[in-house]
Amino acid sequence: MDNIEELLKCTKNLTLLYVEDNQENRISALSFLENLFTNIIIGIDGLDGLEKFNNNKIDIIITDINMPKMDGLEMSKNIKNINSNIPILLLSAYNEKGFCEIANNIGVDGYLYKPVQMDQFLQELHMCIKKLNQ
Repeated sequence: MDNIEELLKCTKNLTLLYVEDNQENRISALSFLENLFTNIIIGIDGLDGLEKFNNNKIDIIITDINMPKMDGLEMSKNIKNINSNIPILLLSAYNEKGFCEIANNIGVDGYLYKPVQMDQFLQELHMCIKKLNQ
């Protein structure tokens, strides 16, 4: 996938689970994500995200870390215990080494800092698509 058109061909038929508790961040991100994914399921916290994962066929997950009820790391750990091959990208406003180490131990596929840099996001998404196509 050398360009955005190829990426779009791959993502348009995938179902994305996007989990974000902050409504403003959710609305902002969705305005972009809707250009990449036709099917987006939204979770408003980690517990809701886990429930939506269990009740839907999900291909890829993008989640915030700091959320009420269940954080994104705990949700990711639970999901990876169910399906270790599902690509998960974590979003965080914090650049803390501890989060990265925990994410790596869980098997998360990418870690993005807010505000998300488009080039980095597309690169991480590309790696997730490659994982799905293996």
